Amino acid sequence: MASRAQLLDLVRSGLSYEEIGARVGMSPGLAYLVVTGLPADGSDVLAAGELAGREGLLPGSSQHLSNPGTELPKHQATVEAWMQARAGGDEPMQAAAAARDAEPPPIADEDETDDVITILGREHNQVKYLQEELQAIPGVRAGGTEAQQRQRRSIVDLITVRLSAHEPAEEAHLWPAVRTRLADGDQLADEALSQEQEGKDLLHEMDGLDGTEDRFDELVEQLALALRLHVAFEDKVFLALKEATSDEQRATLGRAIKDAQADAPTRPHPHAPDEGTAARAAAKAAAPLDHTRDALRGRPADSKGQKDTGGTA
Repeated sequence: MASRAQLLDLVRSGLSYEEIGARVGMSPGLAYLVVTGLPADGSDVLAAGELAGREGLLPGSSQHLSNPGTELPKHQATVEAWMQARAGGDEPMQAAAAARDAEPPPIADEDETDDVITILGREHNQVKYLQEELQAIPGVRAGGTEAQQRQRRSIVDLITVRLSAHEPAEEAHLWPAVRTRLADGDQLADEALSQEQEGKDLLHEMDGLDGTEDRFDELVEQLALALRLHVAFEDKVFLALKEATSDEQRATLGRAIKDAQADAPTRPHPHAPDEGTAARAAAKAAAPLDHTRDALRGRPADSKGQKDTGGTA
């Protein structure tokens, strides 16, 4: 066993008791006891005067030296292998997993409303649901399989379809109303339109990728961050708009949003006009072209993010 003098030299060199213990082959708590004459668990407490000049004392608690934290394994390969084998052999479970898709739960009929804030808030929740589904599937850089990349591409396309209807309707009706109803409406609308343009640009770039590229993973991360920031921004705008408008005004605005989404584009159009009458006209012109393209060629969203299914771009 190392002597106290040897241990003191190591303390004076700046090594921690954990490092000293590993070097000399003793527990950190025992090294502390040899150097200081005190148990590391704090069971022998001395008066302040008795501690003066005693070398090797720690400035704070020393209990971690005698009671090191334990680290329990979170995964056991044998258990995981057993669970995978059982799940793989369970035909009803496999059939249920294959039939499940990533579509968000539908909104109940009894919850129907025309309030614009409720309508748009529910659409935010559905996109958030899809984002969580997306994050649960490993991407290319995390070692995801080819089938999993098809799932991710399909879920991104489901998000694209929703945002391609959601944002033009906001641009045509919500942001002009914000400019009119709120004192700082111009600033809020300008910021929102800038954020929405960023989202369109990201979705437009992703439209040409099949999901197996590193670039796709990068764009997914950028989109997730952009959507979180945009939804948080819109939630603050909604609070201000609710205080500045009546129930009937919000219902009128909500009906306009619904009408705009009834025959909306299904793809991003980043170069289209982004507000008011021009935005309404551009969305109305783009919608039939998008629907025709979808019908002729299909798209990843058609598989609804199911396992082992594809979809074309």
